[in-house]
Amino acid sequence: MSNTTGDKAVQKSASVLEKLNLNERSWKFYAAASIPPVLVAGLALWYYSSRTAEPTKKDDKKKRSRKSKKSKKGKATEDSAEEKSAAASTASLETEDAPENLTDEQIAALDQAELVKLGQSLKSRGNKFFQAKRYEKAIELYTQALRFAKDPVFYSNRAACYAASSDHDKVIQDCTSALELESRYVKALIRRAQAYESTEQYRDSLYDFTTACILEDFGNSLAATSAERVLKKLAEAEAHERVQKRSPRLPSKSFISGYLNSFRNCGDEAAVTDGSVLCEADALFNEALSFTALQEYSQAIESVDKAVAAVEKTDGSGVL
Repeated sequence: MSNTTGDKAVQKSASVLEKLNLNERSWKFYAAASIPPVLVAGLALWYYSSRTAEPTKKDDKKKRSRKSKKSKKGKATEDSAEEKSAAASTASLETEDAPENLTDEQIAALDQAELVKLGQSLKSRGNKFFQAKRYEKAIELYTQALRFAKDPVFYSNRAACYAASSDHDKVIQDCTSALELESRYVKALIRRAQAYESTEQYRDSLYDFTTACILEDFGNSLAATSAERVLKKLAEAEAHERVQKRSPRLPSKSFISGYLNSFRNCGDEAAVTDGSVLCEADALFNEALSFTALQEYSQAIESVDKAVAAVEKTDGSGVL
């Protein structure tokens, strides 16, 4: 009985081992059989993905080039749009509904507030042309603004245009008109002073610069330095003029006497020899000596000058 039971146990264990061996062989078999297809599939997948990736990179490059072209085109469009906008802005200054087209009758019919408003509008447009250095157009607009209101600023701004064009006489006229309306208008004073200086009217220029300094409590550095500069120019001009107009004047008699007495002798009178007659030059020289002795130095100088002229007329031999 025990033997039979042991045999059955041995048989069971053998069957289990057989199953295990079979399973081990089947695992290795299936593994060996399945690896090559997996490798092949992986290689195929990699090849396919690499082939499909290349067109994608090329497409990306194409897309980027298209985008850059579009951006450049867009930038060019924006630049052209800005240029067109600037041109349109300049054109609008000239073509907008301008109050300068109104007649004198139409202006007379406007109330004070409307006159001031239109005058300021013209002044603002004139300022833009002045900044663009289009002085003739700016002058035209400031002149039109004065039809609506006699404002000192309009005169002063127009004077600035004339100053830029070196028309100093008109600068003086407009600044004077502005100062008649506003006597403490410092900017007009300085502008007129500069015009006076440019035309060498230094005294009037100094007066305006000094007035500007006083009105500004000497805090305006431009007026102060300009006043010093013009004062120097005025002093030089005055000194030069006085020297040119000054008539010759002898020193005092005492000075001349002292100077002549420093010499031993002023010269001996010309004497007649061999019964001959004194020539004109000698006679004039003797006359000069006589005037010198009497301290009549002006007459003495005249006699000497005549004597020199008489000598120059001779032929070098002393004969007239």
